[in-house]
Amino acid sequence: MRRRPGLDTASRCFRGIRYATADRFQPAELLGFEGLDGDRGRGPVSPQDPSRLDMIMGPAAQLAQSEHCQVLSVFTPSLDGRRPVMVWLHGGAFVSGGGELPWYDAARLSAEQDVVVVTVTYRLGAFGFLQFADTAGPSPGTSDQVAALQWVHRHIGQFGGDPDNVTLFGHSAGGASIEAILQWGHASLVRRAILQSGNARTHRRTREEADKVAQMFVGLAGTDPRLLAEDEILPIQRELSRGRHFAFDWWPTSPDVPAEFAVDLMAGWTRDDGLPFLMLADQARPGPDTLSSYSDRIGPANAMFSVGSHAAAQAAVAAGRRAWLYRFDWEAPASHLGAPHCIELPFLLGEPEAWAAAPMLAGASWHEIDSLGAGLRAAWASFARGDGPGDAWRACSDADQPLNILPMRDKGRNP
Repeated sequence: MRRRPGLDTASRCFRGIRYATADRFQPAELLGFEGLDGDRGRGPVSPQDPSRLDMIMGPAAQLAQSEHCQVLSVFTPSLDGRRPVMVWLHGGAFVSGGGELPWYDAARLSAEQDVVVVTVTYRLGAFGFLQFADTAGPSPGTSDQVAALQWVHRHIGQFGGDPDNVTLFGHSAGGASIEAILQWGHASLVRRAILQSGNARTHRRTREEADKVAQMFVGLAGTDPRLLAEDEILPIQRELSRGRHFAFDWWPTSPDVPAEFAVDLMAGWTRDDGLPFLMLADQARPGPDTLSSYSDRIGPANAMFSVGSHAAAQAAVAAGRRAWLYRFDWEAPASHLGAPHCIELPFLLGEPEAWAAAPMLAGASWHEIDSLGAGLRAAWASFARGDGPGDAWRACSDADQPLNILPMRDKGRNP
């Protein structure tokens, strides 16, 4: 257990809690809770290659890697009371990332806003999304996420959280994961959802597509992948996806029904969300002419995020729920990247040292990021409490889907 310095209210952190176990490629099996025995240190992340988005976020912290990575961390102001609970699902295109990474430390959000935050690590790549014909239901990685939510409902009360008031928020692949969880019929585990630059409407991987990927994987492996050593899996995954900068091989398997948004919703994207993916396709690095050189292609690339967000909001309103849309426009003065994918993350999560090497923040002061981030953290937490993100936010309706531009600088008002 650690108390984080520099916050108005101390936040307790319990890391590395194991919430489930699983055999390789099999659904997660929920574990019990051994009790509050303190901070166990950062748990492992799923086996993975370095992130392709290091050109915007900087290098990820080097943590232990294991296919047995079903761990979570809890940040709480106090063990007493019944606070709103916010469960975080990280991004990384389902092939990289982890809830234990310092980028996603939630002490600031928890302490400032008096909420309990849970960060979840789940299986990635082939370990999480290789699915064989004899395994029904969601992908193994999705089953990890569902097990984490079930663990929260059973045990978060011991951390001062309200199990009946859970908001699921996720970025990129984490946002798409939320839709997958809802598609598989687990809306009862969630009261609200925040989709940050991610939704499952960009691509739905059918069971037939999953079977095809499994057959290709077995062909490359030359044997049953369940018999391979752990360190033999990633090279085969790498070979299967070779030459494709944004493959859907490792996305969650979806049922043949759209997600039913029986939850209140916030969804949004960043002004230049698609830029890093255009750069990946061109094998380009940031430079002074980056934004101008992609000016004619950035709109269609951004649509990968904006169209799905609008569709999700429309589905929520149609289901009789409340919905809000946002776009995050802030850009660092010397980054050459505009407001790219991931730019809002340091305004919500992580401490200064975690983001010190992020090219997307070049020339910006942490004071500005933290100051503007206070408004975002307040909006996210207000939504989690059930009050909506704020009086200045314009909600969607059957007739209109207004876009709230962030960060709001003039006492919370939109420009």
